[in-house]
Amino acid sequence: MLLLATALTMTDAVSGETLYVAAKSAQLRSGKTSLDPVVATLKLGETLDVVKRDDRWVQVRTAKGVTGWIYANNVSASKPAGGDNELAALGQSVRRTDASAVTASAGARGLDKASEDYANRAGITQQHREAVDRMTAYKIPDQDIQEFLKSGRLGEYAE
Repeated sequence: MLLLATALTMTDAVSGETLYVAAKSAQLRSGKTSLDPVVATLKLGETLDVVKRDDRWVQVRTAKGVTGWIYANNVSASKPAGGDNELAALGQSVRRTDASAVTASAGARGLDKASEDYANRAGITQQHREAVDRMTAYKIPDQDIQEFLKSGRLGEYAE
């Protein structure tokens, strides 16, 4: 009987599929709605084993063994680069080729030589570089983002 119970539990898992938390923080819930209690708060890049999928929600198991449901837009099949400076991470991802306009400001701050060279060749003014720096430095608290999503019924709060 124990062997049968073990076999049934193992068949629920989606053939070893691994996902990663793709949001700065994400809530793991006991059910498939934004009204269900939060069982864990997950951080960017955490590894999750898929148990099953259901429309816009994925049931997962964390490395600590906590099982719950996460909104599908908060996970990715590839591990995110992470870090506080997403612009710098983007610059590193294209380092093997010519830098893009998106990474020019990061390069101007000395984060990536290829980006700095691109900004100079493209004639991106110091004023524009500083404007991008101000935008990337601006941080919106996670609680404010959650409230915005709730009030607009967006993302996991959509009906």
